[in-house]
Amino acid sequence: MLGLPYTLSEIAQQIEAIDCFQGLPESVPLKYVSFDSRTISHGRQSIFVALKTANRDGHDFIADALQKGVQHFITERPLPYREINYLLVPNSLQALQQWAAAHRRKFSYPLIAITGSNGKTILKEWLATLLEAQLQIVKSPMSYNSQLGVPLSLLQMHPQADLAIIEAGISQKGEMQALHQMIQPTLGALTHIGDAHADGFESELEKLQEKLRLFEGVHALFTTSTQWWVMEQLEQYALPLKTVGKLETDSLQLLKARDDGESWELRLTDHLQEYEWMLPVSGRAALENALLAILIARHLGISMKEIQQRLLMLYPVEMRSEVISDNPEITILNDSYNSDPDSIRNAFRMLSNIRVHKRARIILSDIPHLGENQKAIQADILLEAEGLVGRQNVYTVGPVFMGIRSYKAFADTQSLLENLRYEDFQYSTVLLKGARKFGLERVIPLLNRKLNASWFRIDLNALHANYRQLKGRLPTGVKCMCMVKAASYGSGTWEIARELEQAGADYLAVAYTSEGISLRQAHIQLPIMVMNPDPASIPALVQFGLEPEVYRLDFLDRYVRAARLAQLQTYPIHLKFDTGMGRLGFEADELDELIAYMEQYPDIQIVSVMTHLAAADDVEEDVFNQEQIRLFLSMYERLQEELGIFSIRHVLNTAGILRLPQYAFEMVRMGIGLYGIPPARHLASANLKEIGSLHSTISQLHHYPAGKSIGYGRSQYTQRPTTIATIPIGYADGIPRALGNGRLQALVRGQRAPTFGRICMDMLMLDVTDLPEVKEGDEVVIWGRQGEAFVSIWEVAEAAGTIPYELLVRLSPRVRRVYVRE
Repeated sequence: MLGLPYTLSEIAQQIEAIDCFQGLPESVPLKYVSFDSRTISHGRQSIFVALKTANRDGHDFIADALQKGVQHFITERPLPYREINYLLVPNSLQALQQWAAAHRRKFSYPLIAITGSNGKTILKEWLATLLEAQLQIVKSPMSYNSQLGVPLSLLQMHPQADLAIIEAGISQKGEMQALHQMIQPTLGALTHIGDAHADGFESELEKLQEKLRLFEGVHALFTTSTQWWVMEQLEQYALPLKTVGKLETDSLQLLKARDDGESWELRLTDHLQEYEWMLPVSGRAALENALLAILIARHLGISMKEIQQRLLMLYPVEMRSEVISDNPEITILNDSYNSDPDSIRNAFRMLSNIRVHKRARIILSDIPHLGENQKAIQADILLEAEGLVGRQNVYTVGPVFMGIRSYKAFADTQSLLENLRYEDFQYSTVLLKGARKFGLERVIPLLNRKLNASWFRIDLNALHANYRQLKGRLPTGVKCMCMVKAASYGSGTWEIARELEQAGADYLAVAYTSEGISLRQAHIQLPIMVMNPDPASIPALVQFGLEPEVYRLDFLDRYVRAARLAQLQTYPIHLKFDTGMGRLGFEADELDELIAYMEQYPDIQIVSVMTHLAAADDVEEDVFNQEQIRLFLSMYERLQEELGIFSIRHVLNTAGILRLPQYAFEMVRMGIGLYGIPPARHLASANLKEIGSLHSTISQLHHYPAGKSIGYGRSQYTQRPTTIATIPIGYADGIPRALGNGRLQALVRGQRAPTFGRICMDMLMLDVTDLPEVKEGDEVVIWGRQGEAFVSIWEVAEAAGTIPYELLVRLSPRVRRVYVRE
């Protein structure tokens, strides 16, 4: 929502518009700006900005925006409509940025700009938690820190606020200047500088120097003193520094810090007094971000006593947004970490994007710290929620909503829990959106009904980053087909498909027809190729608009007959050539018969022609790879000559994208790389991030003397007094039995703990003797990250004598899938 209402004429005065076309009187003030036609909820009060990106052109969705009531546009081309108003501009994004910069200049209250490689969003949220009881805050929604996210954030600044906190993120040299010109910060905060976006810069130093351009002219810059090379650069820039760390010269000095795996015990001083506090998060990165938030809050006049009290309200930011879809009857979007009008509207957009069931429900709490306008703002939010899912499907919690005409209102969360009926939420997508103090996450066990203690955590931000990383290696214009077979390598089918659809994928591919049907039933609209369709499933292919990979003539004939019976205008297929893989596909000597058949049926649409390289990951097999590609091109040219076709060609998988991008042709197939796993160990430098991590908890601890056998077959004996932790995950969940007897090193409290004894069907045992503070209920990471410790899935796979692909697809459905988005 815009911080101030605007007319189109007022916006025109702020930007470099070529023309201002007015086919309607300006009777309604504009309060919303939209760039995604799917999320428009206040059409008459919205202005739609038609943005061009590498994957989408917003001008293609202007008709959709018109259908939703939008009458005002910012566009780069004249529009063929009479009863609308629009500004014609050279560049829509730059126009939006110019408008945001002018809007920001209307306000004189402090603005804190945050940048860094990691922790920007965490610092912003935690700082807001420390300040919001005393200050009215405008802050960037979610992780809105890009060239688009920053202007959208700034346009939310309003006269009632006391402070703005704006994130700024860059991925390559030269981007910060535009952000600085818009933000014009009065205060700055620099978080940890790491390897994120390293591929956009020649060095870490160049990246730091680009980020520091944000802080030109600030009155104070806050950072930690933990990175000595960063401090050296800051001293050269002569910026007004305020630091936190272990140095006596730091404005806030850390004297002692102890991490017990769940929280930090701190002793620190401001050089006037010492303080001993507890911080309810763990991990080195969390400590640095919390200390930085304390330093800034103190500078802004918040007392140390108030800071100490509000520190107890800090929670991991990842709790803000996770999709839980273990229960096939109910999908939960849990965004119950904090609540403000902007984050609520963003949660509404996410609900619109991920809705997989026909029905949707919203559970919404009161919004704290809104001041005298709280009731009016919540009434507006309630109307939006009811407009999105229907009045009878909105549940509210809190005394303010109780005083508004809410259909299903509860005074507190306990009252909701006592009256909640599972049947009312069955076959629905449910949004939980509330302030931390309401604890709406307590609703999850009642709706999820899948309470086993092991889960597979999927990082959706990493999925998008991997897609961009792979696409960035390709020539401009190459299409991307994304593999979501085998439940997206164990990560979930429709959930991943929906994200890839939003990321800009051109095609999806599954192994079997049933997988494609599931995607269509989840309202996935992208074209879907079925790689190995059973002939018996041909009617379903036709019914659900799925496109078969064809590698046999008899299958093609049956498919054509079914398509003709269904009176399809064209029969889309993907031809597979076997050029050396020895698996599926037409061979060169079968082309005569194939061509003769296809000449009889001009309605057959050869969407693409493909082959599969047998050793794309192996540089020593490049002679064979070249032979396959030459044979593929020869076969394709034969089809061209005989049939006059010009189809999409694709031969590269992830390994091919990383090693042989010169053969991308018109399309590539992204597979395991999307999930952050290089297809071979020697390709590990591809800047991919594993999206999945496997977690469980400690069910029980036992203390045994030396000489005690553990587990089936008595395969391993304790050699000393030993503490054994029993973990509720086993080979029925997908853990290979080969990982027993010390071959797996899991993470507990950020340290490695080896398996002890054999892997059981539902359990495994770990030796945690060297972890004296371990306790029952502690988190265990089988592979993935825990704090600063990391176990790669490749390491686990090699210990089991297999490959990551097998580990992923063997994960049992009874292991919960939890989708997290920062």
